Amino acid sequence: MKYSLLAASIGLCFSGQLFAVTYDLTELPTNEKTKHTYVMDANESGTIVGRSTELFNLPIDVSYLDIEDSGIKSAYDSWKRNLELRDETIDFTLEQIKNENAAATNADANLFMRNFLSSRAGNAEFQKLNSGIASVFTATTAEEKVLFDANRGYTNNELSRSTIQLLTAVASDGTAVGWGTAPYDQIQFRKKDENEDTTFFQRAHTSRAILVKPSGEVMELPAKFTDDYGSYSIATDIKKLNDGSYLVVGQSAVSVEKDSQDRFNDNCKNEDEPTAVCAWELQNAGYYDLRAYQWKLDANFNIIEADTDELGIGLTRNDDEERIHISSALAVNNAGIAVGNSNTREGDDFIVRQRAGYYQGGAFKPVVDHDKGYESSRAVAINDNNVVVGYRMDEFSTGNNSNVKGYYYEIDNSKYVEIESFYEGSDMYVRDINNAGQIIGQAEVEKNVASPRREAFLFDKATGKLNNINDLLPCKSAEFPYDVSEAIKITENGNIYAIATKTVNRKDALGNNMKDSNGNDEFESVAIPVLLTRNNSGEPAQCAPDEAETYERGSASFGILSLLAAPLVMLRRRRKAK
Repeated sequence: MKYSLLAASIGLCFSGQLFAVTYDLTELPTNEKTKHTYVMDANESGTIVGRSTELFNLPIDVSYLDIEDSGIKSAYDSWKRNLELRDETIDFTLEQIKNENAAATNADANLFMRNFLSSRAGNAEFQKLNSGIASVFTATTAEEKVLFDANRGYTNNELSRSTIQLLTAVASDGTAVGWGTAPYDQIQFRKKDENEDTTFFQRAHTSRAILVKPSGEVMELPAKFTDDYGSYSIATDIKKLNDGSYLVVGQSAVSVEKDSQDRFNDNCKNEDEPTAVCAWELQNAGYYDLRAYQWKLDANFNIIEADTDELGIGLTRNDDEERIHISSALAVNNAGIAVGNSNTREGDDFIVRQRAGYYQGGAFKPVVDHDKGYESSRAVAINDNNVVVGYRMDEFSTGNNSNVKGYYYEIDNSKYVEIESFYEGSDMYVRDINNAGQIIGQAEVEKNVASPRREAFLFDKATGKLNNINDLLPCKSAEFPYDVSEAIKITENGNIYAIATKTVNRKDALGNNMKDSNGNDEFESVAIPVLLTRNNSGEPAQCAPDEAETYERGSASFGILSLLAAPLVMLRRRRKAK
Protein backbone atom coordinates (compact mmCIF):
# COMPACT_ATOMS: atom_id res chain seq x y z
CA MET A 1 0.00 0.00 0.00
CA LYS A 2 1.16 3.58 -0.60
CA TYR A 3 0.54 6.52 1.71
CA SER A 4 0.44 9.84 -0.11
CA LEU A 5 1.89 12.82 1.65
CA LEU A 6 -1.29 14.75 2.23
CA ALA A 7 -3.57 11.80 2.88
CA ALA A 8 -1.19 10.15 5.29
CA SER A 9 -0.22 13.28 7.17
CA ILE A 10 -2.98 13.05 9.73
CA GLY A 11 -1.07 14.19 12.82
CA LEU A 12 -1.97 17.70 13.91
CA CYS A 13 0.76 20.09 14.87
CA PHE A 14 0.42 22.24 17.94
CA SER A 15 -1.14 25.12 16.00
CA GLY A 16 -3.69 22.76 14.47
CA GLN A 17 -2.31 23.15 10.97
CA LEU A 18 -1.88 20.06 8.77
CA PHE A 19 1.60 19.64 7.32
CA ALA A 20 2.96 17.59 4.44
CA VAL A 21 6.06 15.43 4.91
CA THR A 22 9.21 14.83 2.91
CA TYR A 23 8.76 11.14 2.03
CA ASP A 24 6.04 8.85 0.74
CA LEU A 25 6.15 5.39 2.29
CA THR A 26 5.28 2.38 0.14
CA GLU A 27 4.97 -0.96 1.87
CA LEU A 28 6.75 -3.60 -0.20
CA PRO A 29 5.61 -7.24 -0.50
CA THR A 30 6.42 -9.77 2.21
CA ASN A 31 6.76 -13.53 2.16
CA GLU A 32 3.61 -14.98 3.73
CA LYS A 33 5.38 -18.18 4.78
CA THR A 34 7.67 -16.25 7.13
CA LYS A 35 7.33 -13.76 9.96
CA HIS A 36 9.88 -11.10 8.89
CA THR A 37 10.96 -9.83 5.46
CA TYR A 38 13.99 -7.61 4.83
CA VAL A 39 15.35 -5.78 1.80
CA MET A 40 19.07 -6.40 1.19
CA ASP A 41 19.65 -4.34 -1.97
CA ALA A 42 17.87 -2.68 -4.88
CA ASN A 43 18.92 -1.15 -8.18
CA GLU A 44 17.87 2.13 -9.79
CA SER A 45 15.13 0.34 -11.75
CA GLY A 46 13.49 -1.00 -8.61
CA THR A 47 14.66 -4.63 -8.76
CA ILE A 48 14.89 -5.80 -5.15
CA VAL A 49 16.55 -8.74 -3.44
CA GLY A 50 16.00 -9.57 0.20
CA ARG A 51 15.73 -12.12 2.93
CA SER A 52 12.81 -13.52 4.90
CA THR A 53 13.20 -15.13 8.32
CA GLU A 54 11.31 -17.23 10.86
CA LEU A 55 9.86 -19.60 8.31
CA PHE A 56 6.71 -21.26 9.59
CA ASN A 57 6.21 -25.01 9.91
CA LEU A 58 9.83 -26.10 9.70
CA PRO A 59 10.05 -29.85 8.98
CA ILE A 60 11.19 -31.78 12.06
CA ASP A 61 12.59 -35.29 11.60
CA VAL A 62 12.14 -37.44 14.71
CA SER A 63 12.90 -40.86 13.21
CA TYR A 64 16.43 -40.98 14.63
CA LEU A 65 15.66 -39.42 18.03
CA ASP A 66 15.93 -41.42 21.23
CA ILE A 67 13.35 -39.86 23.53
CA GLU A 68 14.88 -41.73 26.46
CA ASP A 69 18.11 -39.81 25.99
CA SER A 70 18.90 -37.64 29.00
CA GLY A 71 19.48 -34.55 26.85
CA ILE A 72 16.02 -34.31 25.31
CA LYS A 73 14.32 -35.49 28.52
CA SER A 74 16.07 -32.75 30.48
CA ALA A 75 15.08 -30.14 27.88
CA TYR A 76 11.46 -31.30 28.01
CA ASP A 77 11.36 -31.32 31.82
CA SER A 78 12.82 -27.80 31.91
CA TRP A 79 10.25 -26.56 29.37
CA LYS A 80 7.41 -28.15 31.34
CA ARG A 81 8.67 -26.81 34.68
CA ASN A 82 8.94 -23.26 33.39
CA LEU A 83 5.37 -23.42 32.07
CA GLU A 84 4.12 -24.69 35.43
CA LEU A 85 5.80 -21.76 37.17
CA ARG A 86 3.51 -19.57 35.05
CA ASP A 87 0.44 -21.63 35.93
CA GLU A 88 0.36 -23.09 32.44
CA THR A 89 0.19 -26.69 31.28
CA ILE A 90 2.25 -28.37 28.59
CA ASP A 91 0.04 -29.95 25.92
CA PHE A 92 2.36 -32.49 24.29
CA THR A 93 4.63 -35.34 25.35
CA LEU A 94 7.88 -36.66 23.97
CA GLU A 95 6.04 -39.85 23.08
CA GLN A 96 3.60 -37.82 20.96
CA ILE A 97 6.49 -36.09 19.22
CA LYS A 98 8.16 -39.43 18.47
CA ASN A 99 5.14 -41.58 17.65
CA GLU A 100 2.44 -39.16 16.45
CA ASN A 101 4.60 -36.53 14.70
CA ALA A 102 3.21 -33.89 17.07
CA ALA A 103 5.80 -31.34 15.91
CA ALA A 104 3.99 -31.15 12.56
CA THR A 105 0.55 -30.46 14.06
CA ASN A 106 1.15 -28.87 17.47
CA ALA A 107 2.74 -25.41 17.35
CA ASP A 108 4.11 -25.69 20.89
CA ALA A 109 5.73 -29.04 20.09
CA ASN A 110 7.22 -27.58 16.92
CA LEU A 111 8.61 -24.62 18.85
CA PHE A 112 10.06 -26.90 21.52
CA MET A 113 11.81 -29.04 18.92
CA ARG A 114 13.15 -26.00 17.06
CA ASN A 115 14.67 -24.71 20.27
CA PHE A 116 16.02 -28.11 21.24
CA LEU A 117 17.68 -28.58 17.85
CA SER A 118 19.03 -25.02 17.97
CA SER A 119 20.74 -25.86 21.25
CA ARG A 120 22.41 -28.81 19.45
CA ALA A 121 23.44 -26.79 16.39
CA GLY A 122 27.11 -27.68 16.88
CA ASN A 123 26.42 -31.40 17.24
CA ALA A 124 26.36 -33.27 13.92
CA GLU A 125 24.21 -36.06 15.38
CA PHE A 126 21.14 -33.80 15.27
CA GLN A 127 19.10 -32.35 12.41
CA LYS A 128 20.11 -28.89 11.23
CA LEU A 129 17.49 -26.19 10.63
CA ASN A 130 17.62 -22.67 9.21
CA SER A 131 14.49 -20.53 9.14
CA GLY A 132 15.79 -17.92 6.68
CA ILE A 133 15.25 -17.85 2.91
CA ALA A 134 16.47 -15.68 0.03
CA SER A 135 13.75 -13.54 -1.55
CA VAL A 136 13.30 -11.96 -4.97
CA PHE A 137 10.59 -9.30 -5.11
CA THR A 138 7.86 -8.93 -7.70
CA ALA A 139 5.15 -6.27 -7.75
CA THR A 140 2.99 -8.27 -5.36
CA THR A 141 5.15 -10.92 -3.70
CA ALA A 142 8.52 -11.67 -2.14
CA GLU A 143 9.17 -15.06 -3.71
CA GLU A 144 11.68 -17.53 -2.32
CA LYS A 145 14.78 -18.04 -4.46
CA VAL A 146 16.23 -21.48 -3.77
CA LEU A 147 20.01 -21.44 -4.12
CA PHE A 148 21.37 -24.77 -2.88
CA ASP A 149 18.60 -26.33 -0.81
CA ALA A 150 17.13 -29.60 -2.09
CA ASN A 151 14.55 -32.20 -1.16
CA ARG A 152 15.62 -34.77 1.40
CA GLY A 153 14.07 -38.03 2.49
CA TYR A 154 14.22 -37.10 6.16
CA THR A 155 11.93 -34.12 5.42
CA ASN A 156 9.42 -36.20 3.43
CA ASN A 157 11.03 -35.30 0.10
CA GLU A 158 10.56 -31.59 0.66
CA LEU A 159 13.26 -28.92 0.99
CA SER A 160 15.61 -29.73 3.86
CA ARG A 161 15.38 -26.19 5.33
CA SER A 162 18.94 -26.71 6.52
CA THR A 163 20.76 -24.19 4.33
CA ILE A 164 21.82 -20.56 4.61
CA GLN A 165 20.55 -18.65 1.56
CA LEU A 166 21.51 -15.00 1.02
CA LEU A 167 21.14 -12.61 -1.89
CA THR A 168 23.28 -9.59 -1.06
CA ALA A 169 23.35 -7.28 -4.09
CA VAL A 170 21.76 -6.65 -7.48
CA ALA A 171 23.24 -5.04 -10.60
CA SER A 172 21.57 -2.52 -12.90
CA ASP A 173 20.18 -5.26 -15.19
CA GLY A 174 18.83 -7.41 -12.35
CA THR A 175 21.76 -9.81 -12.06
CA ALA A 176 22.11 -10.69 -8.38
CA VAL A 177 24.84 -12.21 -6.23
CA GLY A 178 25.05 -13.82 -2.82
CA TRP A 179 25.96 -17.13 -1.30
CA GLY A 180 24.55 -20.27 0.20
CA THR A 181 25.44 -23.50 1.96
CA ALA A 182 24.74 -27.07 0.89
CA PRO A 183 21.79 -29.01 2.33
CA TYR A 184 22.57 -31.59 4.99
CA ASP A 185 22.40 -35.28 4.19
CA GLN A 186 21.35 -37.78 6.83
CA ILE A 187 23.82 -40.66 6.90
CA GLN A 188 24.63 -43.70 9.03
CA PHE A 189 28.15 -44.11 10.41
CA ARG A 190 29.58 -46.76 12.69
CA LYS A 191 31.96 -45.36 15.25
CA LYS A 192 35.15 -47.17 16.14
CA ASP A 193 34.62 -50.04 18.60
CA GLU A 194 30.80 -49.75 18.45
CA ASN A 195 28.35 -52.35 17.16
CA GLU A 196 25.55 -50.08 15.91
CA ASP A 197 25.37 -47.22 13.45
CA THR A 198 24.88 -43.61 14.56
CA THR A 199 22.91 -41.03 12.58
CA PHE A 200 24.94 -38.02 11.41
CA PHE A 201 24.04 -34.94 9.37
CA GLN A 202 26.74 -33.74 6.98
CA ARG A 203 26.90 -31.36 4.03
CA ALA A 204 29.00 -31.06 0.89
CA HIS A 205 30.15 -27.48 1.37
CA THR A 206 29.97 -24.43 3.59
CA SER A 207 29.38 -20.96 2.05
CA ARG A 208 29.68 -20.81 -1.74
CA ALA A 209 29.36 -17.66 -3.85
CA ILE A 210 26.64 -17.56 -6.49
CA LEU A 211 25.39 -15.31 -9.27
CA VAL A 212 21.74 -15.30 -10.36
CA LYS A 213 21.28 -14.30 -13.99
CA PRO A 214 18.27 -12.18 -15.02
CA SER A 215 16.77 -15.41 -16.39
CA GLY A 216 16.81 -16.86 -12.86
CA GLU A 217 19.59 -19.36 -13.53
CA VAL A 218 21.93 -19.82 -10.56
CA MET A 219 25.65 -19.91 -11.38
CA GLU A 220 28.36 -20.82 -8.88
CA LEU A 221 31.39 -18.55 -8.52
CA PRO A 222 34.38 -20.79 -7.76
CA ALA A 223 36.74 -20.21 -4.86
CA LYS A 224 40.43 -19.76 -5.62
CA PHE A 225 41.29 -22.73 -3.41
CA THR A 226 39.44 -26.03 -3.63
CA ASP A 227 39.50 -29.14 -1.46
CA ASP A 228 37.43 -32.24 -0.75
CA TYR A 229 35.26 -30.42 1.80
CA GLY A 230 33.76 -27.64 -0.28
CA SER A 231 36.17 -24.75 0.33
CA TYR A 232 34.60 -21.31 0.98
CA SER A 233 33.49 -18.23 -0.96
CA ILE A 234 30.90 -15.47 -0.68
CA ALA A 235 29.79 -12.70 -3.05
CA THR A 236 28.78 -9.39 -1.49
CA ASP A 237 28.42 -6.84 -4.31
CA ILE A 238 28.13 -6.61 -8.10
CA LYS A 239 28.43 -3.87 -10.70
CA LYS A 240 27.54 -4.06 -14.38
CA LEU A 241 30.22 -1.98 -16.10
CA ASN A 242 29.85 0.25 -19.15
CA ASP A 243 31.33 -2.38 -21.49
CA GLY A 244 28.65 -4.91 -20.45
CA SER A 245 30.93 -6.96 -18.22
CA TYR A 246 30.30 -7.67 -14.54
CA LEU A 247 32.52 -7.11 -11.51
CA VAL A 248 31.70 -9.14 -8.40
CA VAL A 249 33.50 -8.82 -5.07
CA GLY A 250 33.45 -10.84 -1.89
CA GLN A 251 35.74 -13.31 -0.18
CA SER A 252 37.40 -16.61 -1.08
CA ALA A 253 39.44 -19.32 0.57
CA VAL A 254 43.02 -19.25 -0.74
CA SER A 255 44.67 -21.99 1.33
CA VAL A 256 44.64 -24.14 4.44
CA GLU A 257 47.46 -22.96 6.68
CA LYS A 258 49.61 -25.23 8.85
CA ASP A 259 47.66 -24.67 12.06
CA SER A 260 44.40 -25.69 10.37
CA GLN A 261 46.01 -28.64 8.60
CA ASP A 262 47.51 -29.88 11.87
CA ARG A 263 44.10 -29.75 13.55
CA PHE A 264 42.61 -31.70 10.65
CA ASN A 265 45.35 -34.34 10.77
CA ASP A 266 45.05 -34.71 14.55
CA ASN A 267 41.26 -34.92 14.72
CA CYS A 268 39.77 -36.08 11.42
CA LYS A 269 40.59 -39.80 11.40
CA ASN A 270 37.18 -41.15 10.35
CA GLU A 271 36.91 -43.04 13.63
CA ASP A 272 34.38 -41.36 15.93
CA GLU A 273 32.71 -39.33 13.19
CA PRO A 274 32.80 -39.07 9.38
CA THR A 275 35.73 -37.09 8.04
CA ALA A 276 33.36 -34.61 6.38
CA VAL A 277 31.68 -33.95 9.74
CA CYS A 278 35.06 -33.33 11.37
CA ALA A 279 35.95 -30.90 8.58
CA TRP A 280 32.60 -29.13 9.11
CA GLU A 281 33.42 -28.67 12.80
CA LEU A 282 36.81 -27.19 11.94
CA GLN A 283 35.27 -24.90 9.32
CA ASN A 284 32.85 -23.55 11.93
CA ALA A 285 35.81 -22.60 14.13
CA GLY A 286 37.84 -20.92 11.36
CA TYR A 287 39.72 -23.17 8.96
CA TYR A 288 40.60 -21.47 5.67
CA ASP A 289 42.91 -18.58 4.93
CA LEU A 290 40.45 -16.03 3.48
CA ARG A 291 41.05 -13.11 1.15
CA ALA A 292 39.07 -10.27 -0.33
CA TYR A 293 38.34 -11.48 -3.85
CA GLN A 294 36.90 -10.37 -7.17
CA TRP A 295 35.35 -12.25 -10.07
CA LYS A 296 35.22 -10.60 -13.51
CA LEU A 297 32.65 -11.91 -16.00
CA ASP A 298 32.00 -10.93 -19.59
CA ALA A 299 28.59 -9.94 -20.93
CA ASN A 300 27.72 -13.63 -21.43
CA PHE A 301 28.64 -14.52 -17.83
CA ASN A 302 31.89 -16.27 -18.72
CA ILE A 303 34.49 -15.81 -15.99
CA ILE A 304 37.50 -13.81 -17.18
CA GLU A 305 40.30 -15.68 -15.42
CA ALA A 306 42.92 -12.97 -15.96
CA ASP A 307 40.85 -10.46 -13.96
CA THR A 308 39.64 -12.88 -11.26
CA ASP A 309 41.89 -12.99 -8.21
CA GLU A 310 42.67 -11.85 -4.69
CA LEU A 311 42.34 -8.13 -3.95
CA GLY A 312 44.87 -7.96 -1.13
CA ILE A 313 45.35 -8.07 2.63
CA GLY A 314 46.70 -5.61 5.16
CA LEU A 315 49.79 -7.57 6.22
CA THR A 316 52.54 -9.89 5.01
CA ARG A 317 52.75 -13.40 6.45
CA ASN A 318 55.87 -14.03 8.52
CA ASP A 319 57.83 -17.19 7.80
CA ASP A 320 56.97 -18.70 11.19
CA GLU A 321 53.26 -17.78 11.18
CA GLU A 322 50.82 -20.71 11.08
CA ARG A 323 47.51 -18.96 11.85
CA ILE A 324 44.85 -17.98 9.34
CA HIS A 325 44.77 -14.43 7.96
CA ILE A 326 41.54 -12.80 6.81
CA SER A 327 40.51 -9.95 4.53
CA SER A 328 37.16 -9.33 2.86
CA ALA A 329 35.49 -7.04 0.33
CA LEU A 330 31.96 -5.79 1.00
CA ALA A 331 31.29 -3.33 -1.83
CA VAL A 332 32.76 -1.97 -5.07
CA ASN A 333 32.21 1.12 -7.21
CA ASN A 334 32.14 1.49 -10.98
CA ALA A 335 35.86 2.32 -11.04
CA GLY A 336 36.62 -1.08 -9.54
CA ILE A 337 37.69 0.19 -6.12
CA ALA A 338 36.51 -2.30 -3.51
CA VAL A 339 36.10 -1.65 0.21
CA GLY A 340 36.02 -3.97 3.18
CA ASN A 341 38.22 -4.94 6.08
CA SER A 342 41.36 -6.89 6.88
CA ASN A 343 43.72 -8.16 9.53
CA THR A 344 46.66 -5.78 9.97
CA ARG A 345 49.72 -5.31 12.18
CA GLU A 346 50.84 -2.61 14.55
CA GLY A 347 54.61 -2.85 14.36
CA ASP A 348 55.37 -6.54 14.77
CA ASP A 349 52.08 -7.29 16.55
CA PHE A 350 49.35 -9.18 14.72
CA ILE A 351 45.97 -7.47 15.22
CA VAL A 352 43.09 -9.94 15.43
CA ARG A 353 40.39 -7.27 15.03
CA GLN A 354 39.49 -6.23 11.50
CA ARG A 355 40.39 -2.79 10.12
CA ALA A 356 38.41 -0.91 7.47
CA GLY A 357 40.00 0.06 4.18
CA TYR A 358 39.93 -0.13 0.41
CA TYR A 359 41.68 -2.25 -2.20
CA GLN A 360 43.60 -0.72 -5.06
CA GLY A 361 46.45 -2.07 -7.16
CA GLY A 362 46.53 -5.36 -5.26
CA ALA A 363 47.04 -3.65 -1.90
CA PHE A 364 44.85 -3.00 1.14
CA LYS A 365 44.86 0.62 2.31
CA PRO A 366 43.41 1.34 5.79
CA VAL A 367 41.09 4.31 6.23
CA VAL A 368 40.76 4.15 10.03
CA ASP A 369 43.52 4.39 12.63
CA HIS A 370 43.32 1.93 15.53
CA ASP A 371 44.92 3.04 18.78
CA LYS A 372 44.02 -0.02 20.86
CA GLY A 373 44.07 -3.75 20.20
CA TYR A 374 40.34 -4.13 20.74
CA GLU A 375 39.37 -1.43 18.23
CA SER A 376 37.66 -2.68 15.09
CA SER A 377 36.18 -1.06 11.99
CA ARG A 378 34.27 -1.82 8.80
CA ALA A 379 34.03 -0.19 5.37
CA VAL A 380 30.62 -1.10 3.95
CA ALA A 381 30.03 1.05 0.85
CA ILE A 382 31.75 3.34 -1.65
CA ASN A 383 30.26 5.74 -4.20
CA ASP A 384 31.58 6.71 -7.62
CA ASN A 385 33.24 9.81 -6.14
CA ASN A 386 35.50 7.45 -4.15
CA VAL A 387 33.90 8.27 -0.80
CA VAL A 388 34.03 5.30 1.57
CA VAL A 389 31.55 4.90 4.44
CA GLY A 390 31.45 2.58 7.40
CA TYR A 391 31.74 2.46 11.16
CA ARG A 392 34.32 1.86 13.86
CA MET A 393 33.83 0.41 17.34
CA ASP A 394 35.35 -1.13 20.42
CA GLU A 395 35.07 -4.91 20.10
CA PHE A 396 36.11 -6.36 23.45
CA SER A 397 34.88 -9.80 22.36
CA THR A 398 33.77 -11.03 18.95
CA GLY A 399 30.43 -9.48 18.03
CA ASN A 400 30.24 -7.44 21.24
CA ASN A 401 30.39 -3.88 19.92
CA SER A 402 30.32 -0.64 21.86
CA ASN A 403 31.14 3.01 21.18
CA VAL A 404 30.17 2.56 17.52
CA LYS A 405 30.82 5.63 15.38
CA GLY A 406 29.92 6.21 11.72
CA TYR A 407 32.41 7.81 9.36
CA TYR A 408 33.14 8.72 5.77
CA TYR A 409 36.54 8.79 4.08
CA GLU A 410 37.43 10.67 0.90
CA ILE A 411 40.05 8.60 -0.93
CA ASP A 412 41.05 11.40 -3.30
CA ASN A 413 41.77 13.78 -0.38
CA SER A 414 42.81 11.21 2.27
CA LYS A 415 40.19 12.85 4.51
CA TYR A 416 38.56 10.97 7.40
CA VAL A 417 35.45 12.41 9.10
CA GLU A 418 33.41 10.90 11.92
CA ILE A 419 29.68 11.58 11.77
CA GLU A 420 28.15 13.01 14.92
CA SER A 421 25.27 10.80 16.01
CA PHE A 422 22.00 11.78 17.72
CA TYR A 423 23.70 12.21 21.10
CA GLU A 424 26.99 11.39 22.80
CA GLY A 425 27.20 7.61 23.14
CA SER A 426 24.60 6.87 20.44
CA ASP A 427 25.96 3.90 18.46
CA MET A 428 25.74 4.55 14.72
CA TYR A 429 25.90 1.94 11.95
CA VAL A 430 26.33 3.33 8.43
CA ARG A 431 24.91 1.21 5.57
CA ASP A 432 25.10 3.09 2.25
CA ILE A 433 26.02 6.28 0.37
CA ASN A 434 24.94 7.61 -3.03
CA ASN A 435 26.87 9.84 -5.42
CA ALA A 436 25.21 12.95 -3.96
CA GLY A 437 26.85 12.21 -0.62
CA GLN A 438 23.67 11.18 1.19
CA ILE A 439 24.54 8.59 3.85
CA ILE A 440 22.06 6.26 5.55
CA GLY A 441 21.96 3.62 8.27
CA GLN A 442 20.66 3.25 11.80
CA ALA A 443 21.58 4.73 15.18
CA GLU A 444 20.52 4.46 18.79
CA VAL A 445 17.86 6.89 20.00
CA GLU A 446 17.58 6.06 23.71
CA LYS A 447 19.81 6.97 26.62
CA ASN A 448 20.40 5.08 29.85
CA VAL A 449 18.72 1.80 28.90
CA ALA A 450 20.24 -1.66 28.60
CA SER A 451 19.20 -2.18 24.96
CA PRO A 452 18.65 1.19 23.25
CA ARG A 453 16.24 1.33 20.32
CA ARG A 454 17.71 2.00 16.91
CA GLU A 455 16.10 4.07 14.19
CA ALA A 456 16.97 4.92 10.60
CA PHE A 457 18.94 8.07 9.82
CA LEU A 458 19.78 10.20 6.79
CA PHE A 459 22.97 12.28 6.83
CA ASP A 460 23.82 14.84 4.16
CA LYS A 461 27.58 15.07 3.69
CA ALA A 462 27.34 18.44 1.95
CA THR A 463 25.39 20.19 4.72
CA GLY A 464 26.36 18.07 7.73
CA LYS A 465 22.66 17.70 8.64
CA LEU A 466 21.52 14.51 10.37
CA ASN A 467 17.84 13.49 10.37
CA ASN A 468 15.92 10.70 11.98
CA ILE A 469 14.02 9.38 8.96
CA ASN A 470 10.90 8.87 11.07
CA ASP A 471 10.74 12.66 11.48
CA LEU A 472 10.44 12.96 7.70
CA LEU A 473 7.32 10.78 7.62
CA PRO A 474 3.72 11.21 8.80
CA CYS A 475 3.10 11.04 12.52
CA LYS A 476 2.57 7.51 13.73
CA SER A 477 -1.10 6.58 14.05
CA ALA A 478 -3.56 3.80 13.34
CA GLU A 479 -3.52 4.92 9.70
CA PHE A 480 0.29 5.10 9.59
CA PRO A 481 1.57 2.27 11.83
CA TYR A 482 5.22 2.27 10.77
CA ASP A 483 8.50 2.71 12.62
CA VAL A 484 11.47 2.84 10.25
CA SER A 485 14.35 1.17 12.06
CA GLU A 486 17.09 0.84 9.45
CA ALA A 487 17.84 2.44 6.09
CA ILE A 488 19.51 -0.07 3.77
CA LYS A 489 19.88 1.38 0.27
CA ILE A 490 19.72 4.94 -1.11
CA THR A 491 19.30 5.51 -4.84
CA GLU A 492 20.83 8.30 -6.88
CA ASN A 493 17.58 10.30 -6.75
CA GLY A 494 17.42 10.00 -2.98
CA ASN A 495 14.81 7.26 -2.61
CA ILE A 496 15.47 4.94 0.31
CA TYR A 497 14.84 1.23 0.77
CA ALA A 498 14.46 0.50 4.45
CA ILE A 499 13.24 -1.84 7.15
CA ALA A 500 10.22 -0.85 9.22
CA THR A 501 8.28 -2.49 12.01
CA LYS A 502 4.54 -2.93 11.98
CA THR A 503 2.10 -4.51 14.43
CA VAL A 504 0.21 -7.51 13.04
CA ASN A 505 -1.66 -10.57 14.30
CA ARG A 506 0.74 -12.81 16.15
CA LYS A 507 1.43 -16.18 14.54
CA ASP A 508 2.65 -19.40 16.11
CA ALA A 509 5.42 -21.67 14.84
CA LEU A 510 3.05 -23.28 12.32
CA GLY A 511 1.81 -19.93 10.97
CA ASN A 512 -1.59 -19.86 12.69
CA ASN A 513 -3.05 -16.69 14.22
CA MET A 514 -2.83 -16.75 18.01
CA LYS A 515 -5.35 -15.87 20.70
CA ASP A 516 -4.95 -15.42 24.43
CA SER A 517 -6.76 -17.46 27.08
CA ASN A 518 -9.79 -15.15 26.75
CA GLY A 519 -10.08 -15.67 23.01
CA ASN A 520 -8.72 -12.25 22.08
CA ASP A 521 -6.33 -11.77 19.19
CA GLU A 522 -2.64 -11.55 20.03
CA PHE A 523 -0.41 -9.03 18.26
CA GLU A 524 3.31 -8.68 17.61
CA SER A 525 5.75 -6.40 15.82
CA VAL A 526 7.31 -7.74 12.61
CA ALA A 527 9.92 -6.44 10.18
CA ILE A 528 8.75 -5.40 6.72
CA PRO A 529 10.52 -3.80 3.74
CA VAL A 530 9.48 -0.30 2.67
CA LEU A 531 10.34 2.20 -0.04
CA LEU A 532 10.62 5.86 0.91
CA THR A 533 10.11 8.18 -2.06
CA ARG A 534 11.39 11.73 -1.74
CA ASN A 535 9.02 14.71 -1.94
CA ASN A 536 11.23 17.74 -2.37
CA SER A 537 8.40 20.19 -1.65
CA GLY A 538 7.32 18.61 1.63
CA GLU A 539 7.80 19.81 5.20
CA PRO A 540 8.27 17.59 8.25
CA ALA A 541 5.06 16.83 10.13
CA GLN A 542 4.71 18.35 13.60
CA CYS A 543 3.88 15.40 15.86
CA ALA A 544 2.87 15.44 19.49
CA PRO A 545 5.82 14.36 21.67
CA ASP A 546 5.97 10.99 23.38
CA GLU A 547 5.18 10.82 27.08
CA ALA A 548 8.89 10.61 27.79
CA GLU A 549 11.72 11.98 25.69
CA THR A 550 14.15 9.35 24.46
CA TYR A 551 17.04 11.82 24.70
CA GLU A 552 17.69 15.52 24.85
CA ARG A 553 16.30 16.89 21.62
CA GLY A 554 18.48 18.47 19.02
CA SER A 555 17.04 19.57 15.70
CA ALA A 556 14.46 16.78 15.38
CA SER A 557 12.03 14.73 17.42
CA PHE A 558 12.50 11.05 18.20
CA GLY A 559 10.48 8.36 19.89
CA ILE A 560 9.84 5.56 17.44
CA LEU A 561 10.18 1.82 18.01
CA SER A 562 13.20 0.21 16.37
CA LEU A 563 13.48 -3.10 14.66
CA LEU A 564 14.08 -5.90 17.14
CA ALA A 565 15.68 -9.07 15.90
CA ALA A 566 13.39 -11.72 17.37
CA PRO A 567 15.04 -15.12 17.91
CA LEU A 568 13.03 -18.10 19.05
CA VAL A 569 12.28 -17.80 22.74
CA MET A 570 12.48 -20.72 25.11
CA LEU A 571 9.35 -19.75 26.93
CA ARG A 572 6.25 -17.81 26.05
CA ARG A 573 2.74 -17.50 27.30
CA ARG A 574 0.76 -20.43 25.94
CA ARG A 575 -1.72 -19.40 23.23
CA LYS A 576 -4.52 -21.02 21.36
CA ALA A 577 -4.24 -21.16 17.58
CA LYS A 578 -7.15 -19.85 15.60
